[in-house]
Amino acid sequence: MMSRLAAVEIERFIGRYSIGRDSNPFNTTGSLHFLRIKVPGGFITSDQLRGVAELAARYARGRAEITDRQDIQLHWIRAEDSLEIFAIMDKMGFTTDMCGQGFAGARYGDPRNIVCCPASGIERDEILDGSSLMRRLTSFFVGNPDFLDMPRKFKFSISGCGSDCTRAEINDLAFVAVKKGDEVGFTLLVGGSVGSSLPGPRLARPTGVFVRPEDAFDVAVATIEIHRDYGNRESKAKARFKWLIENWGVDKFLAMLEEKTGLTLESYDGPVFLRASSHEGIQPQRQEGYYYVNVPLVDGRLTSEEMIRIADLADVYGAGELRLTPTQNIIIPYVKDKEGLLRRLEDLGFSFDVPRLRWVSIGCSSDFCGKTRSPHAKQMLVEIIDHLVSRFGREALDEAGFRIHINGCPNNCCASRIAEIGLIGRLILKDGERIQAYDVFLGGGFGINPSFGRLIEDRVPAGEIKYKIASLFENYLRLREPQEGLREFCNRHTEDELRAFLRVEEG
Repeated sequence: MMSRLAAVEIERFIGRYSIGRDSNPFNTTGSLHFLRIKVPGGFITSDQLRGVAELAARYARGRAEITDRQDIQLHWIRAEDSLEIFAIMDKMGFTTDMCGQGFAGARYGDPRNIVCCPASGIERDEILDGSSLMRRLTSFFVGNPDFLDMPRKFKFSISGCGSDCTRAEINDLAFVAVKKGDEVGFTLLVGGSVGSSLPGPRLARPTGVFVRPEDAFDVAVATIEIHRDYGNRESKAKARFKWLIENWGVDKFLAMLEEKTGLTLESYDGPVFLRASSHEGIQPQRQEGYYYVNVPLVDGRLTSEEMIRIADLADVYGAGELRLTPTQNIIIPYVKDKEGLLRRLEDLGFSFDVPRLRWVSIGCSSDFCGKTRSPHAKQMLVEIIDHLVSRFGREALDEAGFRIHINGCPNNCCASRIAEIGLIGRLILKDGERIQAYDVFLGGGFGINPSFGRLIEDRVPAGEIKYKIASLFENYLRLREPQEGLREFCNRHTEDELRAFLRVEEG
């Protein structure tokens, strides 16, 4: 490899590229390393998607997956190929997250891919297009040596559509577009994280401030500087930004933010979110005569051939542009002939005659990186949804208005506790054998009224899960109040009642 790439060439990859470990001790996939391609805000051109397809075909057994932070992840990456891959990515305009999970202590944190509303600039009722802020911040942070040695990683989100399509509550810093009188700007949420690091899962706290668009960049940089300079470096378990917010409180953080930026932050006491949408289905754009089409992938996984076909369709029916979503799907915008595009997508196997559940539910890659056994999270997700559709049909599932988040292990990458139905995996002993099981959380949600779900039943063998969820749904249909969604139904009942609803009757 050194003969192909001179040492001076290698230097330009430092601080911008990394591969991560696929560390599942029960992993039968044979993947030792993964590559997380950073796709800022999920914006990707058709040519870039074809380039990713070629990378996947050459280095990753022809498969890729969209993550819930709008990255594209490739597995089966060989360490000896990494520099060659980085050189190709550099020409394509991509970098990676730094993937510092291999380091035992605090340090080597970086700003992760900035999650942005996937309908930025095209959503009909958009308050503010946050994509320009996302691009400016991405350009500033990528490879910036001042932000590559933080206590832990730092996660941003930016949403301008009035909906919590980016799951703002689980980010270290979230910009949410709001209106204050005749002005538009952002309010901030801080200190969110659903991981197990101390002080445990936390929803990001509303700050009650109003930030004008022209000040947002300085506010973002100052916030991550506070994390860098004051975050806990003695303990990796305490090194996330939420630990600092927990100890300081929001008022002390805001005082430090004003000191660093020289701003006097105005107050904001209006609503943070106005609606609930993940931009699913086919939606009219703000540009008259155009639509955006959200392709439901369910598990976020695509083959190289599928990526090439979708890129080609974006050229023929759209404008050669695509958007990756935080729900692990892909949007083709600027479509006029939506019927023609839908027919072509149906021919490729992407059906749109499916419940909303297939657009909004997500699962982690536990078959590669969690300490789990089969059935893994994405496999479980598909099985559960297929079982519910066969039992209850699309209409009943849509009326219930819920989503399923599944994680293979307690790392909780897919934020199970903020879904109406959340599953977190663990291994248990049954008849002397270690098998995959899941803890069941019910009643969580984000956006207008965020809350964590309650742990209702733990250590449920994987093979029982879909039947238990079907039993819950059956009880919901039997006992629900008029216009009541599944989340409201779960939160209206006690934990003992919900455990009874999960119980599967013999026969």
